[in-house]
Amino acid sequence: MKEVLFIAPGNKNSKGGIGLCVNNYSKYIDPFKLIVTHRFHSKVLNTIWFPVCVFELILRLLTDSEIKIIHIHGASKGSFYRKYILFSVVHKLFKKKLIYHIHGGGFRDFYLESSFFIQKRVRYVIQSADVVICLSEKWKHFFSSAFHPKRLVILNNMIIPPEKPNEIVLNGKLQFLFLGLIGDNKGIFDLLKTISKNRDVLEDKMILKIAGNGETGRLEKAILNWNLEDIVQFEGWVDSEKKDQLLRSSHIFILTSYKEGLPLSILEAMSYSLPIISSHAGGIPDLIHKYRNGILVDAGNQEEIKSAILKLTDNQNLIQIYSERSAKGVVDFYPDSVLKTLFSIYHELQRIQGLLVKQN
Repeated sequence: MKEVLFIAPGNKNSKGGIGLCVNNYSKYIDPFKLIVTHRFHSKVLNTIWFPVCVFELILRLLTDSEIKIIHIHGASKGSFYRKYILFSVVHKLFKKKLIYHIHGGGFRDFYLESSFFIQKRVRYVIQSADVVICLSEKWKHFFSSAFHPKRLVILNNMIIPPEKPNEIVLNGKLQFLFLGLIGDNKGIFDLLKTISKNRDVLEDKMILKIAGNGETGRLEKAILNWNLEDIVQFEGWVDSEKKDQLLRSSHIFILTSYKEGLPLSILEAMSYSLPIISSHAGGIPDLIHKYRNGILVDAGNQEEIKSAILKLTDNQNLIQIYSERSAKGVVDFYPDSVLKTLFSIYHELQRIQGLLVKQN
């Protein structure tokens, strides 16, 4: 796909969802042209790096005449500010088609809570892009009602299926798995509080394994302070091999976030045939309602979280039903399906670009 240049956080060894998404694309698109906007774990180093990124973008567009489409992956706050600058450079200086691909669950709040100055720039990006890509019907409704995009498209997040199918084996305690950024937004501390308060009911039924980065010190302290060492195990940040092991050994995936787009972690869990317990955040309800493969709870509602856990621990037949539905539903998020939609977007933009060139 020599006509497309991607702008995104580093795709290799990235600990973020956008990086993982772009890394998945890179395995199926050749050549894969990429400008990396967020290369380091240090904010200071990334700030120093960004002017280099701007210069690299300009140089690439001046020297690579094959590039016709710029596919920008962004989110809210710092991600938006960086992408706004790069978007503006392309929009004002180069005649290229622009795709703005919005990830993350905080964009609505980011826009509504921003100053007039920032809101104006958000509107500029959304309404100037040739195509805006979002992740779910819920997000499409927001962007179509809050802005006037030229074209708004839902594109499923893409995951790569495991090398071999996973089969859930039920014996003894059920293993619940949380994968994600450790912090209040993902609901992990609500989950720990729920387990702590209902220890007498849950300790013989479940074990929770947690993997991720973020507020890891706070997490480990909470596990100790609430005496959860025999129920909860923190695995740290895991590589792909360890993640595969955790997904294969688990029975249920749980993520009760307050804000989301469409979490890749849930899609990965579905690809391993895991039932889902999750919140109503972002596009998650579209997923769970469509495939009927899990239980939705209100973020922060510990009573609902407890009830969902018990519903599955006390009903192994339901686990098997949800497992089968997860495996069937996640096919919509595999490369064959997602890339077909993505490439059709590219081809349509190239067709329009070709018509404009002929007219000029």
